[in-house]
Amino acid sequence: MRGFWLTLFAIGAAVVLGFGWESGEPWTAAAFVVFFGSRVWRSVIKRPLFGAPDGDRVRRANRFVAVTALGYLGAGACAAIAAVVGEGQEWLYVAPFFLVLGACQLALLSARPQS
Repeated sequence: MRGFWLTLFAIGAAVVLGFGWESGEPWTAAAFVVFFGSRVWRSVIKRPLFGAPDGDRVRRANRFVAVTALGYLGAGACAAIAAVVGEGQEWLYVAPFFLVLGACQLALLSARPQS
């Protein structure tokens, strides 16, 4: 059943990108697709499509945080570009927060537990 929902998401993402390109707002569409794509990827890390989850919980957690960081940084970069090219002033407010949240995730990823 999850394969169906992933396929539906892929079709929806293609439609959003297509309509975004057609309406002259490709970076806005890309920001949404990158952000929600990272959410889908995170769900696959939490519950793999095939087989049992990886036994190494630390590695899975690191992968989860890395995907979260990529989602925020990618969506933030697309939002910043959208603001610069004039796709909407609201992206001037959104982009910095996405970039800061992505940086926080990277900081979390690089932090070592203290003993």
